Amino acid sequence: MSLSKFIDSIPSWVPGQELLHPHYKYASAGPALFEFDKKSLWAFVAMTAFNPIFWNTVARNEYRNKTITKIVGSPLVGTYFLALTIFSISAFRDHLFLNAVKNQPSLLELDNTIVKLIAVALFAAGQTFVISSMWALGVTGTYLGDYFGILMTHRVTSFPFNVLSDPMYVGSALTHLGTALWFQSPVGILLAGWIWIVYSIALKYEGPFTDKIYSNKASSSSASKKSTDSSSDSYATVTSSSIPATPSRRSGRIASRKSLAGTSDVDSSDAENKSVGGGGGTRRSRSSVLNQELHNAAGSDAKGTPGRLTRSRSKPRVIDDSD
Repeated sequence: MSLSKFIDSIPSWVPGQELLHPHYKYASAGPALFEFDKKSLWAFVAMTAFNPIFWNTVARNEYRNKTITKIVGSPLVGTYFLALTIFSISAFRDHLFLNAVKNQPSLLELDNTIVKLIAVALFAAGQTFVISSMWALGVTGTYLGDYFGILMTHRVTSFPFNVLSDPMYVGSALTHLGTALWFQSPVGILLAGWIWIVYSIALKYEGPFTDKIYSNKASSSSASKKSTDSSSDSYATVTSSSIPATPSRRSGRIASRKSLAGTSDVDSSDAENKSVGGGGGTRRSRSSVLNQELHNAAGSDAKGTPGRLTRSRSKPRVIDDSD
């Protein structure tokens, strides 16, 4: 089955009948192929130029003044509102393109199967780039969510961005070129070229400004991080200088043991003096009692009065054997 018979077999209710069943108005090569007096031609030219000027102007104003966000109350809702607007005016531009191509003469030499296949391939490739770009970027990434403060966390490097740097604009130009070849329209080919020229100019302004948004965000994030780090360092310095380090429980026990060992003689003698000297009902230890008894015995020997000492568990007692 030939391509033309296959197209004719497609039911009439299938959307896009203007593309599936085009009407040709052939003219010979030369000036007759270009009817510049058609309003549909200039309407498309104007709309093509207007679209990127419109969305870049609105988006830049949003980045500086947050006008849409203030009206709708949310940057996400504002992004979706702008997305719907851009999609609508783009669809209207495509409608004007079809009208312009249908109102212009066709070239008979373009009526062959090879041109038809090239047209289908270009149209399919263009739509693949456009749809896959939207899928990879999402709604906010596709429709200038960056200008609303909704930034992407990482750079998209998957298809189609690993093939083209601007696949959406390239895909749109290829789609219109394929449509022009399908209608065998030389004017349509020129209009597809006009689309690419407008997009190329728009990219010279849109690309650097988008890079500026991410650069400013990175700079502010870096400054904020440095400020946080310096505050943390200052706090750590003040804390370390004003509050002594807390030793571990183990090191504290060792230190206390060493301290007790170094002062045991002084403390024990003081404790003995306090307990012997009377006072306060302090309970004396066994070692303190024994030391006191030995001290008393030594005192007795010094006076020439020998004695024998005995000690029970509860209370010391002195037995005099002088008799």
